[in-house]
Amino acid sequence: MAGRTTGWEKAINAHILGDRMNDKVNVLGPIKGTGHIMGRMTYHLRGVLHGMAVLALICGIGGVSAAIVLPTVALAQQSGANKGSRDTPSDPLEKFLHQYITHAGLPGGVVAIGYGEGRVRYAASGYASVRPETGMTDDRQFYIGSLTKMMTAVVTLQLASEQRIDLADPIGKYLPDEYQGRIANADRATIRDLLRNSSGIPDYLDGEFFFELVGRDPQHGWRNVELLPLIADRDAYFAPGKSYAASNSNFILLGVMIEAVEGADIKAVFNRRIFEPARMLDTSFGRYPRPALLARGFDDANGDGQLEDVTDYDVGDQLADGGVISTAEDMVKFARALFVDGVLLGPNALERATTDTAFTGEGSYGYGLMIGSSDWGPVWGHDGIYFGYSAEFSWFPEQETVVVFLSNGRALNEVPSVTSMLMTGLFGDPQ
Repeated sequence: MAGRTTGWEKAINAHILGDRMNDKVNVLGPIKGTGHIMGRMTYHLRGVLHGMAVLALICGIGGVSAAIVLPTVALAQQSGANKGSRDTPSDPLEKFLHQYITHAGLPGGVVAIGYGEGRVRYAASGYASVRPETGMTDDRQFYIGSLTKMMTAVVTLQLASEQRIDLADPIGKYLPDEYQGRIANADRATIRDLLRNSSGIPDYLDGEFFFELVGRDPQHGWRNVELLPLIADRDAYFAPGKSYAASNSNFILLGVMIEAVEGADIKAVFNRRIFEPARMLDTSFGRYPRPALLARGFDDANGDGQLEDVTDYDVGDQLADGGVISTAEDMVKFARALFVDGVLLGPNALERATTDTAFTGEGSYGYGLMIGSSDWGPVWGHDGIYFGYSAEFSWFPEQETVVVFLSNGRALNEVPSVTSMLMTGLFGDPQ
């Protein structure tokens, strides 16, 4: 074990410092009986699945992940939060995570790897709060940001399977009367277009309007319908179905549609349709006051390269594009319920969600899912950011393996994605 740990440390340092990694390490340590998904491999991925967020999910086509680079020292080092045994963890996965968050400048994080017949490995490192100083644990909740989009897509496909909506319906059919004719492309952009980010409807975050609105009342708890004024009366990016552009407005509008069809708020709908069936006991939309298990979120709010606690700034707790909080354990449950057990979607709906895609220029985007490829086969998932939080979710269908990374901050230093690095300890050499 000592030799393995030394090799792992060398490999991680080499990657983070920009050197070529030649070491082969099994990050799952002493676990046995995992079959073909285990083993050792050299680090090699082809490209970027999507480049719009910090800690982007690597596995698509062409390049390396984007990251925010700011001149700062890692906050985890400054705070003294990683004391005692967390300075020198013995578990290979925990050691990796400890080094990763330190080099990235993240406060803390949790990794979960779900594989085989319900096997799960966890690691937690860093801190969940500063005042009082509290070490990170794997049961902590985090805002998952755009991982919420996967759930919004699932509910939309459930409604389509029940024939309560048609994916060919224009989204304008479900908008309040006062917004008819005011949202670009809404009379032509279909629900399918919104799911694939091919609607051409402008992103409500394209500008400072939303953040100005939030600043007036940071604990309001914005709802989907309340953001329609930020989408209305703006020019379309392009004609529906003609191109791809990531737009949070697409999933806000899907949230409006869901609430209209269901006659209930989005929190109740997600509870009934996703969280309860998947047994995601610690998952919900955010709320204020913040839940006790929620890790405090940290962000460079002032642009000075320093992280500060922004947990109590509410940027839309009930929004269908990014308002869900969850745990690493629950996101593993979500993966199995969606991709393995068929609890959330039937096989036909899932196949359509992963094959009816729009080309992003770097990979493809299905129904609320980034669709990419790696040397070990296809990979589906999403990345996510929220004010003070970041997340990665990657499902490898051929290996029936999910990798989840949740953090209570956004990287201040440029590093590869967690998922791309953990690939080196999950799968064997590509054939």
